[in-house]
Amino acid sequence: MEPMLRANRQIWGRLAKSHYQTYHIDTLLSGKSLINEVIRAEVGDVTGKRLIHLLCHIGMDTLSWKLLGAEVTGLDISPTAIRLARRLARRMGLDATFLVSDVMQPMDRLQGHFDIVFASTGVLCWLPDLGRFASNVCQLLKPGGLFYLHDGHPVRYMLDVSSQDEAVVKDDYFHKQVEEYGEFTDYAQKDLKVHGKFYEWNWTLGEVVTAFCSHGMEIESLHEFPQYFYSGYDAWDVVENRKELYPCTFSLKAVTKY
Repeated sequence: MEPMLRANRQIWGRLAKSHYQTYHIDTLLSGKSLINEVIRAEVGDVTGKRLIHLLCHIGMDTLSWKLLGAEVTGLDISPTAIRLARRLARRMGLDATFLVSDVMQPMDRLQGHFDIVFASTGVLCWLPDLGRFASNVCQLLKPGGLFYLHDGHPVRYMLDVSSQDEAVVKDDYFHKQVEEYGEFTDYAQKDLKVHGKFYEWNWTLGEVVTAFCSHGMEIESLHEFPQYFYSGYDAWDVVENRKELYPCTFSLKAVTKY
């Protein structure tokens, strides 16, 4: 497992440098939060609340929550990404904490510290153990705390959507083998290809829900959307907010028991 995570850490370190140039940093620097209205409405008012953003990358959504009034901590596996997140916070003059850490590792030092745990978008495929992730989320939250996840819908990943006319089933929805790749085509800059092995894992929607229920959390809502919602960059392979005939994204809200 560790060699796979190390390979993924290296890939995301290389991508972080590109994304610091290609994401909507100027918009963020102007003082505008990049959290879209759907996510803002579902999470609710964050004023004065302690929020931790898992797999935060270069921290743009983390700092967006800060602009909306939260006390924020960002956590990511890539030292390069965290260094750039800290640089961005300094440029904005914002007080934010950014930590280098693997979300698969125990969260003892942060246990019971947060009102909200947030994760979005494109995070589930980087998790080799969904049960351990759910356990760590519970560990981070205060009693009655909220976990919010927004991600690509698992059904979307079994489809070939390269054609403008129709989507075609290309993969088994339930297949569990680890996906190994030798090249990453950057979603934020389609002419940039990062060479090197990386690994992804597949999770069904049922597995996602069950993982959090199994760790004692109560599901408040599960919403599915026929369009994409991106908040830091322009997705090059889709038209943002174009409605499809299949679910493209979903959101999950779960709370810890008092």
